[in-house]
Amino acid sequence: MRCRARSRIRRLALPLAVLVMAAAPAVPAAPTDAPAAPSSTGRTAAPRDTEIASDRAITSEVRARLASAGTLDPAKIRVSTMDGVVKLEGSVRDDKQRALAMELARSVRGVTAVSDELRAGTD
Repeated sequence: MRCRARSRIRRLALPLAVLVMAAAPAVPAAPTDAPAAPSSTGRTAAPRDTEIASDRAITSEVRARLASAGTLDPAKIRVSTMDGVVKLEGSVRDDKQRALAMELARSVRGVTAVSDELRAGTD
């Protein structure tokens, strides 16, 4: 008889365990981690890669406008941009061309300032 009882218990043990677990109320686990920090500090800043791409785009646009001016020789003007500040270096024929180059650079979207390092009247 003992043997029959043991085999019956073994057959019923697993289904009974499943029923007990399913019927037991779920107990929420205590939080072990600190609450998540907010994902933003409230400040917004462009990633550095975006600024670099923006400076590159500004430089390209200034070069294109200088080339399309017709009266300027873009090969004699070096253009660089850092944080929206365009730097023009090189030589132009006269002050009129210098003013034109400066105005073309200022007219590009995103330019915050233009540094004039152009020499007039030197070839």
